Amino acid sequence: MSMFSNIRRFLYRITAAAKWLTVRKIVREINSSGEITDEQAERLSSKVRQLELNGLTSITDKQAESLSKRDDLWLEDSRITDEHQLELNGLTSITDKQAESLSEVEDLHLNGLTSITDKQAESLSEVGELYLNGLTSITDKQAESLSKVWWLHLNGLTSITDEQADSLSKVEWLYLNGLTTITDKQAESLSKVEDLFISEACRKLIDKYRKQ
Repeated sequence: MSMFSNIRRFLYRITAAAKWLTVRKIVREINSSGEITDEQAERLSSKVRQLELNGLTSITDKQAESLSKRDDLWLEDSRITDEHQLELNGLTSITDKQAESLSEVEDLHLNGLTSITDKQAESLSEVGELYLNGLTSITDKQAESLSKVWWLHLNGLTSITDEQADSLSKVEWLYLNGLTTITDKQAESLSKVEDLFISEACRKLIDKYRKQ
């Protein structure tokens, strides 16, 4: 590695440490007030890999775009992962445009949402790990879209259709702890999931198909 690269990395770390102190202050202000300004969103963009803004209750399309940005300079240090985590569990609704912007985030927490549109599900399917534990139901089309997510958290669902189970069987890591009863057909589909987190009430039936 060249001397120039070492110096650049050192200066970047010093700058990052200073920015982190500013970020912590901004995050506290946002979570306390429940609001965020365009300036704050822009200042937070690309600055840190993990942002917990669970006190935030609403955002604009522009703010969602800013918060979804990531800083590729983090990748220069092999000890730092490239995962961009954003927690927005205080939001109870988002726009289609916001969902499109937020799809750029690798690890996205939206547990405050109680419903999403088919278009939003299609956009959010680009997320690597997606938390939607506030949803109590989804459509068959949404299940088909969300089946593209690598890690999918849907612990708020209390029932699913056979078609949804078939779609969700394509997810590598699937969380369905809210389900207490499933049909044989659903169990057969869900038995194909590599890593499934579900209630013990459903586990026995699923394991029966896994042994076949």
